[in-house]
Amino acid sequence: MKSSNASTRRIVNASIAAALLLAFCTLASSRAAAQRLLSVVSTDHQQPSTAANSSTEPQVMTPELYADLFAARQHYDEAIAAYRRLPENAQIDNKIGMAYQRLHMIAAARSYYGRAIKLDRKYAPAYNNLGTIEYHDKDLRHAERLYRRAIKLEPKTAQYWSNLGAAYLARQKYHDGAEAYQRAFVLDPDIFQEIALNGLREATSSEEMAKMYLVFAGIFAQAGLKTEALDYLRKAFLEGVHDKNAVQQDQQFASLHGDPAFEQLFPQHRK
Repeated sequence: MKSSNASTRRIVNASIAAALLLAFCTLASSRAAAQRLLSVVSTDHQQPSTAANSSTEPQVMTPELYADLFAARQHYDEAIAAYRRLPENAQIDNKIGMAYQRLHMIAAARSYYGRAIKLDRKYAPAYNNLGTIEYHDKDLRHAERLYRRAIKLEPKTAQYWSNLGAAYLARQKYHDGAEAYQRAFVLDPDIFQEIALNGLREATSSEEMAKMYLVFAGIFAQAGLKTEALDYLRKAFLEGVHDKNAVQQDQQFASLHGDPAFEQLFPQHRK
């Protein structure tokens, strides 16, 4: 029973945390990949391998990998210049678009994502990354369509499901958002380890935050995770949920009724 509750807690916590993740943080070139690239380059300065490790094949640094290294080190102008020297294909155009997006040159990023799609209509990362631009431009319907297109092409990519979840939540489609986040978590349990909590505040009003926190509280309450449910209820009230009477009577919080910590949130109704 404890293991079941722990599993539920893990899934729900991951879903809630993911809702605070900006879609821009899940461009289709993961930070983990960048770290792996940096670690590969760092081995160039290590001592020669011993005989025991002599069978290990050396990493070949191609021109594209050198360009990737510039991007991983956040030298985006140099990365763009390096990518442009390579033969054009969908992957290269997508990477140029990502570098431009990191530089906040959105028009150029949009153009290169579009070029990538024209070169390869089945190149899912470009659809996903273009979706992140539409998301931040508040064209949520278009973002949702682009994420869905990416998922249709690569249904087992957790990043795309995570971004779709963000779009759903922004449109207040909370049930669909929770399902999308759960799909992302099942595909990659580590996807929500690095979460940009500060970014959401820039893109979300207090009213939207309050509604989101209230939904999170309901999810936790129905999962039997009272501590988390109460925590998010407090956050919702701090952000501006004023109709506490409606919240107190909401059946999704029935499991909290009678809990002293829950009752303390409604002092005007206490006997």
